Amino acid sequence: MAKILKGDFGKDKPARSGGVDPDKPVPSYRLKLAVPFSDPLIWRTLLVPGRMTLAELHRAIQICMGWGDEGSHQFLVGKIFYQPGFGIEDYERKPEYDEAAFELHQLEDGMAFLFSYLYDGGDGWELQIALEEIIESAGAGDHPLLVDGANNCPPEEAGDIHQYQAVLAALEQGGAGAGTIRLDFEDRGDFDPFFCDNEGINTALKTLVVKR
Repeated sequence: MAKILKGDFGKDKPARSGGVDPDKPVPSYRLKLAVPFSDPLIWRTLLVPGRMTLAELHRAIQICMGWGDEGSHQFLVGKIFYQPGFGIEDYERKPEYDEAAFELHQLEDGMAFLFSYLYDGGDGWELQIALEEIIESAGAGDHPLLVDGANNCPPEEAGDIHQYQAVLAALEQGGAGAGTIRLDFEDRGDFDPFFCDNEGINTALKTLVVKR
């Protein structure tokens, strides 16, 4: 599994749009996803309903990053790892912290402290997730919304961010040295590392309706 990076999300508390009131609706959250060590920074800002589970957030992240959900994944929220259940009917036991059993509003304190998403074992990929705002009006509606983003996410076959950055640097120099790193995406004529398809992402996110 990818190495855990220590976040600094505990330094600043996210801004609230109103006071704390248990009688108010479940809030929404503005989250910023960022790929550590990417240069220029690869990031997405999402507005998500508080009743979204971590499992549903996983699907939203896959859409935002353009990945195919072909590898394993985990969330680190606060000091606890959350992951999928086994998904095999013969196994009745599920992990103690099954991502499908926890909604975001139940993890608010942990999200404000440390929030990471680890995708694909080995070198793999990591996203740092910052809780930027708690919106008491539940303004996200019933599905996640991409507010903004920048730069294309590396294809999964790039390996990890360090290999991806090395390929970009080699390609920037006219391809010199790129042959030392054999990655299929180097020959993708339509891959633009600086493009973020916000419209296409939001169209896909509309299919992730959260109803409780």
